[in-house]
Amino acid sequence: MRFEIRRAHTAGHGDETRAALARLDARLKRGPVTLLGPLAPDPALCELYRRRGALEGSAGEYRAPTHTVVVPLHGLPRDCRRRWKEAGHELLDLTLPAVRRAQTSLNLLTLEHCKPLVIGSRDDAESAAISGEAKGAIVVEDGDQASQLPFAPKFGLVCQTGISRRLANGVAEALRLQHPDSRMVFLDTTAPANSERVRSVEALSRWSEAIIVAGEAREASVRTLIEASRRLGLPAFAIPDVASLDPKDFAGISRIGITAGEFSPDAVTEGLVARLETESAG
Repeated sequence: MRFEIRRAHTAGHGDETRAALARLDARLKRGPVTLLGPLAPDPALCELYRRRGALEGSAGEYRAPTHTVVVPLHGLPRDCRRRWKEAGHELLDLTLPAVRRAQTSLNLLTLEHCKPLVIGSRDDAESAAISGEAKGAIVVEDGDQASQLPFAPKFGLVCQTGISRRLANGVAEALRLQHPDSRMVFLDTTAPANSERVRSVEALSRWSEAIIVAGEAREASVRTLIEASRRLGLPAFAIPDVASLDPKDFAGISRIGITAGEFSPDAVTEGLVARLETESAG
């Protein structure tokens, strides 16, 4: 098989994620810390930091083998962070600024007497961290769920940061159609880095015959890139690590575009490119 490979101009970690990981790297040089749950929804990134000395813990235990505990990139609800401090631990809070903006926005909407809604995945830790900031907040995954919500005089909507703007706008529109007499405040809290990755895939699609997205298939930013690729008429594959790549899946395809989700380590993308180049040379 012969492959031509091009990388998306913008892929992988955004600036906020790189800055947070740099803080964790600097702290690990002084000794081990305990992660309060997975660092991010990407097994390769979690494994990388296990090898660097980060211990695994649970956000709900309120005790850890190290004095310093780490709030993951997706954040934790305010009450959870408070209880860890009260238990005597030092918090290294790596909550991404985009997640903080969503949490703050949801709090402001509740002060305006809105019914708080988070557009995102119900089984995603980030959605839980955002919705946990506001009493009675509901996570809504799609337009069908939005159309089943009971009436409220006023709805307030924010977004999980990694979802697509198309999905967010679709949920908001479905809610408007279901409850035309309700007031609605919709704050788009999707991450700018996510939009940049989508635009890069759109540019890459003019050349590519297929798209590889480095990252875990269930992670929100990876799903967004897969959806964008398929919307453009291209087959798309989420590949979490080099071991999961089977070049035979690309039989009959010569031009492959490669991008990566928010939390996929750079080494995974490099490994995928190297594997395809080796296969092509062979």
